[in-house]
Amino acid sequence: MTTAVTFNEAYYDRVLDENGYARLGLRDFDFSLAGLAPDVLNTRYLCHHAGEAFALTPVEKRVVTTGFGMSGVPHLATISHILKMTELQTGGENCQIVLGDLDAYNGKARPYAQVTELAAQFAEYAIRLGFDAVRGVLRAQEGHLPALEAMYLLGRYIDQTDFDRAEEDNHAYYASRGIVDESMTHRRALSLSLMAADFVALGQDHDAVMVMLGLDEHRYVRFAQQAAARIDHGAPLRRDFALSAIYTRMVKGFGGHPKFSKSIPGSAIDVNTPPETVHDLLAHEPADPTGSATYQLMCQLPSYDADRTGQLAAYCRENGPAWHRAVADLADYVVDLIGRWPR
Repeated sequence: MTTAVTFNEAYYDRVLDENGYARLGLRDFDFSLAGLAPDVLNTRYLCHHAGEAFALTPVEKRVVTTGFGMSGVPHLATISHILKMTELQTGGENCQIVLGDLDAYNGKARPYAQVTELAAQFAEYAIRLGFDAVRGVLRAQEGHLPALEAMYLLGRYIDQTDFDRAEEDNHAYYASRGIVDESMTHRRALSLSLMAADFVALGQDHDAVMVMLGLDEHRYVRFAQQAAARIDHGAPLRRDFALSAIYTRMVKGFGGHPKFSKSIPGSAIDVNTPPETVHDLLAHEPADPTGSATYQLMCQLPSYDADRTGQLAAYCRENGPAWHRAVADLADYVVDLIGRWPR
């Protein structure tokens, strides 16, 4: 079976160097977002691409978007993304969450009834976690004509080479497990095209669009950026908008899996994980911040600020009573989050 990409600091540094991304470090990140200071953003996120252009655009003319494939129930990394979107929205940003029903229907070949049911549950769950669906956008892909039309129009500027270069970094690992098609099949190309069109469609009504994804999906945004840059002047799609991205770190998966994944059973804590299992899994991670899924979750969840995560890193290394109390508190919080899932 194909070996998975390991999401560690060496991986992050390689991706940043190869793609020219700017690092969201305390020394590098010199703008705030949604009222969040640089040190807080550095805790939540790993890096950004063209984030300065987004920050310089008036708030009323910019939007942050993210999306989740409806291939399975949400795990904690997905939940942390919803909470981060809620945090950005509370701080004044225009926000959109896309529920990738058509993405999972084609890209992961999931049954239609399954993806539509999951999309309805995800929508209710996001609201229960605090996302304001009146002030922001919370939608499925099905029936959203602006993105579907943009997908068709954008197809004029995409060729097979673009699709081949847009593979997720761990695609070979997923393909070896039968989760996705190994080659860039037509249905996978449709899934990727619609994802890019979701971004471009937002750019028709906003001057700046920021996509929030895990760093392993950075090629999706590059795919959309390159396609949008080819749009002809006078075409029925606007090209004069800034498309940027803000990326999160990965959360190490359980059972030797590279990351939390909705598609791999046992890799993550999800909304179906029993409370006692939540406590057990979080309590038995390594006493090393760089290799502990427990600590990585603390960094992802907006309930922990920059000072607290720094303190928790020291507690994790010490592996004493202070760390054990913090892990127990996290487990209780996670159990509460899981309990809000509509059943």
